[in-house]
Amino acid sequence: MTDPWLLMTYNRDANCWMVYMDGRSYPMHCGEWFEIQIHEDKGITCTLELDRDWFVIVREARFYLRKKDTYHIHI
Repeated sequence: MTDPWLLMTYNRDANCWMVYMDGRSYPMHCGEWFEIQIHEDKGITCTLELDRDWFVIVREARFYLRKKDTYHIHI
């Protein structure tokens, strides 16, 4: 992809994941689809969901997001 990867971090005060673009932050919501970077410029499509904690669904697999980590995504 030619677009830059956007940063996604967890905001404890808002209890949600935020994506940063054009100098602003935007909340991510359940059911949103995006591509999460897995290696250099390679990513996989997933959807964001919330149960007791935030996780992503990639095909049939589910992975919890680590709140202290920063992820690179395309939306």
